Parts: sequence; structure tokens; C-alpha cells
Amino acid sequence: MPMFPGDVGPVMLAPPPPLPFFPIAAVQSGLGFMHMSAPPEIVTARSKLNSDAPSFSPRSPAASAAADEVEVRDVWAANLEEELRSIGALLPTYPVVSMDTEFPGTVHDVATPRHLRTPRESYAVVKRNVDELHLLQLGLALSGPAGRCPVAWQFNFAGFDARRDPHSGSSVAMLAAHGVDFTALRRHGIDHGDFARAFGRSKLACGRLTWAAFSGSYDFAYLVKVLTGGRPLPSTLEGFMAKVSKIFGPAVLDVKHLAKFCGGGGGIRGGLEHVAAALGVHRAAGRAHNAGSDSLLTSDVLHAMVDRFFPNSGVLNHAGAIDGLVKCSNLYYKY
Repeated sequence: MPMFPGDVGPVMLAPPPPLPFFPIAAVQSGLGFMHMSAPPEIVTARSKLNSDAPSFSPRSPAASAAADEVEVRDVWAANLEEELRSIGALLPTYPVVSMDTEFPGTVHDVATPRHLRTPRESYAVVKRNVDELHLLQLGLALSGPAGRCPVAWQFNFAGFDARRDPHSGSSVAMLAAHGVDFTALRRHGIDHGDFARAFGRSKLACGRLTWAAFSGSYDFAYLVKVLTGGRPLPSTLEGFMAKVSKIFGPAVLDVKHLAKFCGGGGGIRGGLEHVAAALGVHRAAGRAHNAGSDSLLTSDVLHAMVDRFFPNSGVLNHAGAIDGLVKCSNLYYKY
């Protein structure tokens, strides 16, 4: 996603003692996880990585370079239905969906610094921007006890034209510099309505998956907008959170929020790259500010956090808390 100002550097962590694996299959489905069945056949040998490990971890640090191979697959209008069917076939094995979005920056803000805003003030800014702007890319990375899925998907959307649509010029220039092809988006991108209808038919809409994002207020907001026909977001934060729960189910995690509970003191601060560096997690494929690659990094960071800091499914205590849209005190969240 486009960078926000105010991120600080990583707080490097000393290696903690090993923690038990997080057994997804043992968690009740009502908390957002599905019982695991045998993995389906897929065409790459990478599918068998860690297939015997009942863990939430995508890979071992000692894994070979070959075992780390992963594809970021572009999805356009022409292959939308095919790739959603492929994702649906994999969800029983990989029920954790990490996502990232790319969008043309922000055009509205308020004078109050982000860290001083109330959740309702933060949501009001998100709503003003998302209601006016276009989603450009959606990245989805799947994972589960079989490890990390060997494919991450990058959905490329049509509808944005910098000649007529509101945007941040610096954000669009940054995305172009990182490889986002705005001409290809206009010519070959996915229509938002087509995506919403295909998503509704897909197993992604089952409400029993675990969804994760990093600093996910804009990620979930853009996807809610697309999946509700482009209508304005709910007028209240409470209405928005109810819509998120209805669409994605009860197990919604924000990895930036989780970082506050990792390590000692104030947790791990900073953006996705900084948090990944603090955890020793490296980008497996692609480039920053591309939704497919960033969703993959979000997935790997989530799993590293769970392995090290949230044993015995403790991460689920934080379900429903989206960074910036909650005030937290211990494990109690208020909108």
C-alpha cells in the first residue's frame, strides 16, 4: 500500500526462546479457521513444503533457497474466473488469507496527527478518501499448516485514469516507479463489478477464513467498497466494523496492531518493511508497493509473530482490532 508518513525505524529483537507451533486445525471453526483436509494437487512441488508440520509457520529460517520459491501471479479481466477457482480449491488447505491493496494515495487529511486521532476521527479520514478514490491492486497470499501457498495473487483493476480521477501525484509516481503499469490497468484490468460478483461466488466469501492485513484500515475499506458495488462506506465506524465482520467473518487480524504486543516495552514499531526486518523476515518475491508481493510479506510476518509471540492461539484475542480504528488497553478494544 502507499506509504503513510510517520513510520519509524525497526526495534531489533533479540531471539526469543522457541515457542510451540500454532495448530490452526485445532482451533474452533467459529473463531474463523476451518478444519484442514488433505492438500489438493497443484502443479508445483512447492505445495509439499512443510506439509507434515501442523503449524502456522510459513517456513523455517533454515529452509533451502529452492523451498522459498514462490510465484506472484497477475490476475487480469481475462483470467479472473480461472484464478478465483484455483484459490477456492486451495482454501481448505490454506485458510489464512493475507491481503494488501494499492491505491492512488490519499487526497484528504486532518491536522490532528495520526497517533492522536480517535478511532472515529481516523475512520472519517479513511471514508473520505476511499469514497472518492479507486482501488488499483489487491494482493492475496494464502497460508496454513501446510506452510505458505506457492502462489500469491495480484488482482489488477481497471477504472482509474490519472487524467480525470482524484489522486496523489506523488503516490502515483511512486507506484509507477515500483512497476505498476497504469496503461495495462486501464486496458486489461478487472472491472470492479465483475470482481464483486466473482468474489461472491467464490469460497473467499464463506465467512470462515482468517483474513489479515498490515495497517489494514484502507485495505479492508477498499475491499468493502468494491464488494458492495462501489457504494459509499458506512457513515459510522460501528457500521463499517459490522460490514467487515459480515463480509470477512470474525477472524480479522491486523499485523501492525499485533506488532504492538510483540517483544518488550512498546512492541515493534514502523511500517511493514521495518517490522519484517525486526523479525528477520525477508521479502520472498516481487517488489515493495506491489500488492501481491506485499501481501506475501504480510503473511510471512504474521506467521513469524505467531510462532514467536502468540503461542496456544493467543493471536485470536486480537481478532477484530484494525490498527487506527481501535483504542486498546490490554485486551479490551473500544471503537
